[in-house]
Formats: sequence, C-alpha cells, structure tokens
Amino acid sequence: MRSLRWSIIAVILCGIAAGFLFFCRTPRVLSVPVAGSPSVAPKAAAMSKNVFPSGETISFGVYSNIIKVGSGVLTYAGRDESREGVSQHARLRVETFSVNDTEDVYGSEDFKFPHKVERHVRLFGREELIKETYAAGNKSVLITKTTDGKASQTETISSDTPLENVLLLIYRLRNDPDMAVGKTYAVNLPTQKFELTVKSKTSLKVPLGRFPVFYIESKPSKYKIWLTDDPKRIPVRIQGLISFGMFYLAATSVETP
Repeated sequence: MRSLRWSIIAVILCGIAAGFLFFCRTPRVLSVPVAGSPSVAPKAAAMSKNVFPSGETISFGVYSNIIKVGSGVLTYAGRDESREGVSQHARLRVETFSVNDTEDVYGSEDFKFPHKVERHVRLFGREELIKETYAAGNKSVLITKTTDGKASQTETISSDTPLENVLLLIYRLRNDPDMAVGKTYAVNLPTQKFELTVKSKTSLKVPLGRFPVFYIESKPSKYKIWLTDDPKRIPVRIQGLISFGMFYLAATSVETP
C-alpha cells in the first residue's frame, strides 16, 4: 500500500511539472522571423491609489487536492520608472522539486494592459526564456522563445481587441471599488478570451486563516479566484494560474513593507 501511495504521488508531481510549462499560457512559438518593433501600450488611466502597497509579497503553497507539491510568491514590485514611460511591475515565482518558474509582468498604470513580459523557466535542467513585447494599442504581441541558449524562435499573435495579462488582472480586480456579486469582466489573453464573473460571497479557509471572500470564476471554468472581502482584497486562493484541473495556490502568509 505504501509503495502504491508513493507511485500515485509521483504521477501527480510529474503531471504538475508538465502543467507548469503552460503556466497562465505558453503560446505555440513558430520558428518564423517576424518583423516588428515594440511600442507603447494604450494610454493608461489616471493613476489611482492601490489597495496594496509597493513591495507586498503573498506566499502560497502549491496544492494538488490536499497534497502540497511546491510553493510560490506573488509580489507587487511597484511602479517601474526606469523604462520609457511608467509600468506597474508584478512577479510570480513558483518552485517545485523539478520546476522553477518566474514571470515578470510590466503593465499600464491601471493594470489593464501589459507592456512587456519576461518569463524564466527551469524544468528538469532545461532553461527557457520567453519574452512578450506588446505593440501600440495592445492588439498584437511579439513573442520570442530561447531554449538552453539556442537561437530564438519568434511568433506574433494579433487580436481585434487589446490583449491583457492574467497576473495584471488579479491586481486590477483587487483595485476595483465596485466589485459586487454578479459583476462580469471580459478578458482577452493572447491565446484565449473568456468572462470572469463574481459568483458569490462566501467563507474560505486556507493556511493563512479563514476569511470572508468574493468567489470569482471564469467561463469556461478554468480560472477561479478568491479575494478577501475587505479593503486589502488579498487573493487567498487562485486556481488556473499554473495548470489546468485540480492544482491551485493557497495563501500561507502576507508581508508588507
């Protein structure tokens, strides 16, 4: 029985390692050169006060059902003024026994539109660097992918409406003062479109504690987010960021400067 149990856990861990390569989305990258140069994203909304401070870090356990298989940290790094214009900077880092995955996202002041994404993945010793550069209007993105230092592959993805990013979306939801049950949000990621709906107010227990929360779900039902029903709107549980199915992040601690 013990050997069978460990065999089942090994299968689960191998599954999440493969799922991490998908993360929020890893688009198919073609080895076709694409002309284009990065530009400026749509004009951002006026700067608004964030319900979260610069430097806030939220630590998570990565779970498959009740089995903890790794850890993660979501960081709001603040406003980056070192580049042309100003970008909001968010980072998600996830680690398991076989995977290190770090994604840095730079986006508009209102967290609506990404300007640039840099993602570093290490899976069973293989190194991948994925970069996304969004064009003016955010209706196209240039993606480059390098594996183990080899020549980059490139691809462009275009859309009829501005493209978004799921990490920025979490912060945009947190900053929404009008969140209420029944409210919907249309979302357009580079590889998929969907709607998020605030389904209910409920109570949820995570390692960090028990909290009253807003429960938000996408249609199709891939992304599920639980935000605390208080001024801080902490994402205490997130499903869909790292893989499909039963894997999810559950908050273990919150640190603010």
